[in-house]
Amino acid sequence: MAYTLQTFAFQAIFLLSGIFSTLITQNLFNIGAADKSTILTIFAQYLGMALCRFFPAPAKVNVPRNGAVLLQPPKSFFTAPSEIKKGIIIITTFEVLGNVLSTVGLSIIGSGIYQVIHAGVIVFNAVFSKYFLNKTLNIKQWLSVIGIALGLSLSAIGKDGKLTSPIILIGIIINLIGTICYSVVYVLNEKNLKLPGGPTTVQQSSWIGTSASSICLVYIILYTIPNYQTLIVDKVKENYGGQPYGWIYISYILLLLLHFLHAYTYFWILESSGAVTTGVLQALRAVTVFFFSSYFFCEIDNAQCLTIYKIESCLAVVTGVICYSLASRVKKNNEELDPDQIPLTTIEKIDID
Repeated sequence: MAYTLQTFAFQAIFLLSGIFSTLITQNLFNIGAADKSTILTIFAQYLGMALCRFFPAPAKVNVPRNGAVLLQPPKSFFTAPSEIKKGIIIITTFEVLGNVLSTVGLSIIGSGIYQVIHAGVIVFNAVFSKYFLNKTLNIKQWLSVIGIALGLSLSAIGKDGKLTSPIILIGIIINLIGTICYSVVYVLNEKNLKLPGGPTTVQQSSWIGTSASSICLVYIILYTIPNYQTLIVDKVKENYGGQPYGWIYISYILLLLLHFLHAYTYFWILESSGAVTTGVLQALRAVTVFFFSSYFFCEIDNAQCLTIYKIESCLAVVTGVICYSLASRVKKNNEELDPDQIPLTTIEKIDID
């Protein structure tokens, strides 16, 4: 596929929206406007995903075949096959669990090292893909996975070369568990999209976003709103010394917009450019957030400050992600057959006798 101005624009939007959504979320944590128990930032993310349904979906590149008949995606969630509905429910469950754990981890360890750990989702994708999708990895892919795992282990080392403080270590473990949940989501997403008559990527995004945001809304009505004074107002006064509600409202509106742009462009890039490009962009996002977080938040949160081990961790993970993505591209190209070599089904064969 030719590299067009539209492709560049979507990739840039994907990268920048991912960077600034993470930084805005971290800032909301810092001023006390996004306590992890409120799940307001999680709700903003899923609401952004749900908004994808109001915009056109990219055409599916690889449509499953049933004989010679091209299967069309379902018109709505309610008309989808039961297997697809079940998949959406399972994916939504892991999505919400992973997001809650990752939000807790982010509030403890900060956005920099959080993003580095999240970039290591490829490690778990490799393992789960082998069992759920029957995918095999070549030696270069496994070496990349090992490199990423080693890089992640460096993130637990503090300034003095010893293990970091217990609370930060707990945050890292929580974030790792959240990353595992996200990995399950990615693998099951791919499996669900490849089912005969499966949804488009934007349909899947909006269905999951709608389901997850509905769950979050019930929680917010039952818990966050009744405890608004203690969870938000008092903490903003304590951490900020004032009531910057104008900035807080603007931040949440921006966060909603950024999550929508990130979700929509993610699926567009995945459909048009493939997982390799997406992986490289995620690596760029990780390293950018890592250094931006240190620059903006180090003075108010020591966990955000750079250490030699954190820099080594970041470089190892990013290098591993890029190497894995490139190795995947080579493997895919080697496995692809020439169209003339692909056998036709009995329905598609033409009787020339």
